[in-house]
Amino acid sequence: MPRSYKIIGFLLVTLLGAYGCSKGTPGASAPDTTATAKAQKLEEEYRAATAARDQLRQKLAVAEEQSAKAQRELELTKATAAAEKEALKGEVKVRTGERDALQIQYETFRKNLKELIGTADVAVGALNLPAPKPSAELGAQK
Repeated sequence: MPRSYKIIGFLLVTLLGAYGCSKGTPGASAPDTTATAKAQKLEEEYRAATAARDQLRQKLAVAEEQSAKAQRELELTKATAAAEKEALKGEVKVRTGERDALQIQYETFRKNLKELIGTADVAVGALNLPAPKPSAELGAQK
């Protein structure tokens, strides 16, 4: 084989290779299309992340509002409980005072009764009356 055939074959293969490389793969477009697709995908992800962030901010605002409302209700409940506690303490104090006053009246009444019984016994003893005899009817009933 002459040398000229080898050179022509080499040139032919080289030209066909260069043509095939310049044409590219049938499914792929220009290299900037893949960059555009990546950019669009990143923009979509950014929009999704922004929407998720906004939803979470709204949920946070609602949760903070509910927390503040619960805190106010708790403080109101505590204030009401403290007022009721003070009212009950006052009522217990009043009832204790009433009980003590009645107890003093009872003790005074008992002392007066004892004094009257003692005075009556002294008066009966001063009369020199005989002690009463039990009647026959009372003995028969027993």
